[in-house]
Amino acid sequence: MALRLGALAPASPFILSPMEGVSDAAFRRLCWEQGAGFTWTEMIRARGIVRNNKSTLELVDSFDPEVPTGVQLFVVNEEELTAALARIEALADTTHPHFRNVTAVDLNFGCPSPEVIRVGAGPALLKRRAKLRAIFEALRAWKETTSLPIGAVGAKIRLGLNRMELDQKVYLPIIELANDTLDYLVVHARHARQQSADKPTWSAIAEVKARARIPVIGNGDVFSPADWERLRRETGADGAMIARGAIRSPWIFRALTGRGPGEPTRAELDAAQAGYDALATRLGSKEKFRAWHREGFRRMRARLEGQPEAGEAMPHNEHMA
Repeated sequence: MALRLGALAPASPFILSPMEGVSDAAFRRLCWEQGAGFTWTEMIRARGIVRNNKSTLELVDSFDPEVPTGVQLFVVNEEELTAALARIEALADTTHPHFRNVTAVDLNFGCPSPEVIRVGAGPALLKRRAKLRAIFEALRAWKETTSLPIGAVGAKIRLGLNRMELDQKVYLPIIELANDTLDYLVVHARHARQQSADKPTWSAIAEVKARARIPVIGNGDVFSPADWERLRRETGADGAMIARGAIRSPWIFRALTGRGPGEPTRAELDAAQAGYDALATRLGSKEKFRAWHREGFRRMRARLEGQPEAGEAMPHNEHMA
C-alpha cells in the first residue's frame, strides 16, 4: 500500500531526514530527483521564528515548489509553537511568499543535543504527556484553520532520554496521543544517549506500529533495499526516513525505489555536483550547507575512484538521525 501522510501522497515511502547543516534546498532537490518521496528542512527553532531572527527564517528555504518540502520545528511549549506558526503564515502573505511551498510541519522530539534537553525540550518532553498533548492539539488546530497548503502534521521521537526510559517504554504512550491529533509519527529507534553507529532497537518501531492508527515511519540503519525490506517485515513500518544513507550517496533513493544502483557513475556525480553548486548559488544556500556537500561529493568521488575517503572531517552534527 502506498504511503499517505494526511492529505499528502508521496511518490515513494522514502523520506529525506531533517539534518542540521545538510538538508538545504539544493540537496533536497538532488535527493528528490533520485526518488525521495518527501523532504524536510533542517530542524528550526520556533523561538527564532517568533523573534523574527533573520538567520532562522533563512532556514525555511522552501524556494523550490516542485520538491515536496516540510518544515521541522523544535518547540518548548504550545504557546511558542502557536506563535511560530502564526508568524510563518503572516510572512507567507507578505515578505516570504516561498513559505507557501511548505506542505507539512513536523515537531522534533528526537534531537539528542544536550542544549535541547537542558531546556526541557526534545526527548525530555516524552514523559510530559499532558504537555505533549497540548502541543499536538495546538498543531492540529492550526492545520485546520491555516491558509497555507499544509497537507500533514506529525512528529519525530526517540525512545527516551536513556536506556532506563527505553526499558520503561516511554515512547509507547506517544502513539496514543498522536493517533488523536497527528497524521503520522516518525520513530528513531535509539534513545538520546546512543550514537548513530549504535544498533537501533527496531522492535520498538514494531511496538508503536501495533498501536498506531496513523502511518509510522521507521528511522535507523536503512542503507539498502535489503535493509528496507527487513525493516518493513520486522516492524510493519509504512516508510523509512533516510539520513546517513543519503549523506553517503543521494542515489540511495534510486536504489530503494528500484530505479537503479545506489552509487552514481562518474558522469552522474559530476553533473550532480555542478547542479548542486549552481542551485545553491542561485538560492543563496548558507556556507555551512555548501561546505558539508563539498566534502560529501569529494568522498563520493574518492570512493568511485577506489581512493581512501579519509580527508577533511564532515562538520559536527548532533542532530543527524
